[in-house]
Amino acid sequence: MRVGLDEDTLKTIARVTRGEYFQAQGATELMDVYRTLNARLSVRTEQTEISALFAGAGALLALLAAALSLVWFNGIL
Repeated sequence: MRVGLDEDTLKTIARVTRGEYFQAQGATELMDVYRTLNARLSVRTEQTEISALFAGAGALLALLAAALSLVWFNGIL
């Protein structure tokens, strides 16, 4: 099934989002577009510190345990 594209809208979206619009009429042109994209894309590995999340989760669990202890035993001691 063939579907017509609204190229003006696609070009506008590309311009507004600071992207690019590529047009390919066939498989070979599409492969050329993919080769162009592969040359522009890069992968970067970053390390992210997540120990604060675990510390926060532990503190939250400790507070929850204290609250449940107060409810269960009707007091601190």
